[in-house]
Amino acid sequence: MTEEQNIPGGDFRLFAQKLATQGFYALGLFEIPGMDRPEPNLQVCQSVIDDLMMIREKTEGNLDDAEKLTLDKFISDLQFQYLEVQKKLEASAS
Repeated sequence: MTEEQNIPGGDFRLFAQKLATQGFYALGLFEIPGMDRPEPNLQVCQSVIDDLMMIREKTEGNLDDAEKLTLDKFISDLQFQYLEVQKKLEASAS
């Protein structure tokens, strides 16, 4: 039998991190052990960025400073990494 693990839920910053992780994975920036590193998928990453931006818009005025900072940081980090991966893909296509 396995021990029941306490997986935290209901924490906004953890929720934002879970979403952002999908974007970083879509960019091929990290691997899941036992799986091949994915090819970058800019469309999936853009979808995650759009979702995070929608959440920021819908929660405006309802987040504490730490939650807002976390959400803003994930959005800006994903946007920056998106552009970096896009440049690399364009350079390798030429």
